[in-house]
Amino acid sequence: MNRGKNGKNMNESPKRFGTFDGVFTPTILTIIGVIMYLRLGWVVGNTGFLGALLIILLAHVATLTTGLAMASMTTNVKIGDGGFYSLISRSLGLEVGGAIGISLYISQTLSVALYIVGFTEVWVSIFPKHSPRIVSSVVLIGILALSMISAKVVMKFQYIIMLIILFSLLSFFLGKSSGEYNPLLWSSHSSVSFWVVFAVFFPAVTGISAGAAMSGELKNPRKNIPIGMLSAIGIGFLIYVVSAFWLNTHATQAQLISDNLIMGDLARWKWAIIAGIMGATLSSALGSILGAPRILTALGQDRVIPFSSVWEKRSRTGEPRYSLVMTAVIVETSILLGDLNSIAPLLTMFFLITYGMINIAVFFEKVIGITSFRPSFKVPAFVSFVGGAWCFTIMFLINPLFAFLSFVVIATFYFIQVKRELKAPWGDIRSALFNSISEWAAKTSSKMPQTAKNWKPNLMIPVEEPKNWNCLIGFIKDIVFPKGTVRLFSVIIRDEEIGTITKNIANFFFHRNEDSYYPGDPKKRKKLEKEMNELIEPIKKVGIFSTSMVVEAPGFLDGLHIITQVMKGMFFPPNIMFLTMSSNREKDKKLEQLIAISIEERLGLLVMGVHKTVRLGNGKTINLWLRDKSPNQNLAALITIELNRTWDKLRLIRVTPNKKRLKYENDDLLRIKDEARLPSNIELIVLVGDFFEILDKEAPSADINIFGISGKMDLDNMHKIVNLTGTSCLFAKDSGAEDFLV
Repeated sequence: MNRGKNGKNMNESPKRFGTFDGVFTPTILTIIGVIMYLRLGWVVGNTGFLGALLIILLAHVATLTTGLAMASMTTNVKIGDGGFYSLISRSLGLEVGGAIGISLYISQTLSVALYIVGFTEVWVSIFPKHSPRIVSSVVLIGILALSMISAKVVMKFQYIIMLIILFSLLSFFLGKSSGEYNPLLWSSHSSVSFWVVFAVFFPAVTGISAGAAMSGELKNPRKNIPIGMLSAIGIGFLIYVVSAFWLNTHATQAQLISDNLIMGDLARWKWAIIAGIMGATLSSALGSILGAPRILTALGQDRVIPFSSVWEKRSRTGEPRYSLVMTAVIVETSILLGDLNSIAPLLTMFFLITYGMINIAVFFEKVIGITSFRPSFKVPAFVSFVGGAWCFTIMFLINPLFAFLSFVVIATFYFIQVKRELKAPWGDIRSALFNSISEWAAKTSSKMPQTAKNWKPNLMIPVEEPKNWNCLIGFIKDIVFPKGTVRLFSVIIRDEEIGTITKNIANFFFHRNEDSYYPGDPKKRKKLEKEMNELIEPIKKVGIFSTSMVVEAPGFLDGLHIITQVMKGMFFPPNIMFLTMSSNREKDKKLEQLIAISIEERLGLLVMGVHKTVRLGNGKTINLWLRDKSPNQNLAALITIELNRTWDKLRLIRVTPNKKRLKYENDDLLRIKDEARLPSNIELIVLVGDFFEILDKEAPSADINIFGISGKMDLDNMHKIVNLTGTSCLFAKDSGAEDFLV
């Protein structure tokens, strides 16, 4: 960390600006820009005063709701550098914030170039012999030099520009028309559609990010941003409305449409309007060149972009000089390449996405009702929702192609950030948001009947020794992929003798109550939890919902019983108990007890007998043995269908003791294949003879054989089947909620 002599972090933003100089001034000067001077008359001429008023109102819906959302968020969290980026990343996460922040930085940087080019066009109209590119480059060097010295110098320079703009407006309102004109309330004969006019006007109000970008250097952002931004939006709105009214009552429709400098023609001193236009473009460029590098610096501080350690650095006076230089290089390159007008709509889209996301973030925080959202400036949820929806709607009204492209660009940035697995030191609302959605979905789902049509494999798996399950975790993943769930759990068995000794010692020395609870060995628990997490990691990596837990109980079966009952009472409860059958027959007694618990809790049951040498072979071929009218064929068939998503070959096999039934059994398998919508390449086989003899001598080779358990659970026969087939076998027992023919 870069620290000065006094131990202060040199990369921290100095707190040096208040409401007026830090927020209001850059915001109002960016709002009162060239659109007002050069396009407001054209807007009034094409739509009439009421049409222009409607356009101004609709445009300000986006900025006002965003300003209100900003006010709400800044009074709830400690805002850092980067303005909008800081708030979005701390609300919707670093990935979303990073994607928006990068786009916002690009748009604000290129806005500097656009404003400089606008200034240059006015300058060259006065001095036609001057080279536009040289003028633009000189202006860039000038504003860069001011910014490098100190943001305070820029702010003082903007006071001069504000006075020039105020004087130009005074000149405009003191002017007189050359004749009397009937005010045009609504134009119905314009050759330009209402929404095209709106698209031309809207960039006039996209300047509110200029003040927000200084967030990290404000003395009291919780107070400065709400007051400064909302007052700038309100005053800007009044200036536009009054100016539109004045233009409508002092010029003809033809003059308003054809003369871009109509404000100058109507003003008492035309040169004041020219100075105002130049001052407006210059102030917008200054506001953006102050804001853009600070977004880059904030991105660097959060390690969102390459070479972050460079961009996060600040000078001793608190200026992000490396970020300023980088921004100036991009601006100069853009000026030299030219044709910035072609990408101007894309920049507007980036601003609109940012505004929309700020509104949506506030809407979500309000709706999900998290305790941490306690802003002192409260905004109704519907206001933020309307603001967000309107911002996204405006994008497509202005330019559908650029709206689509902007979403593609931001989505690309987002997935890059997700892939980088960034870690933010702060929390965000995403988990609360998804929890809220899950709670709503769970409550809604619980009111609806649960049918076989809704079935999917939700496994609960008791694990004694995690290391013994490594060979099966891939198989379990294949069963539940892509939408099933897995819940692994294990039990730490309490040592009653040690527990008694511990309790007696504690009672003697600390006068504890004799019935106090004393936990088991924490080291043993931690080790087991780590092993369980490592075991389930391959399933989590493919996006399957999976959890692991460790509980403490007097015995493994006690723990299993408790966990099963708890899980059955959860939302989205498990519907299958997955057990393994050990080749050590001494463990059959415990397996029988586990099976009894599963049956008692009305869970589907899968018992896996792993062959000690071949295990799961190549993991490609499945034999499903379906006995005619078996009471447990549904779960066996459903698990086979799930496995067949990732395994290559499937056989449906039936055994009949009577050759006379051969045709019937074949036809029945064909019926099942058709009704169950099984793959067309499935192989149907009917074998005649004794079931166990066929398993021993005629069973087609496979990597796993799947059986529905017949009648009473007979572990002797299950062990026998594993030995006869020479493969791993899966035995299934229905719970009564499955039906593979639906």
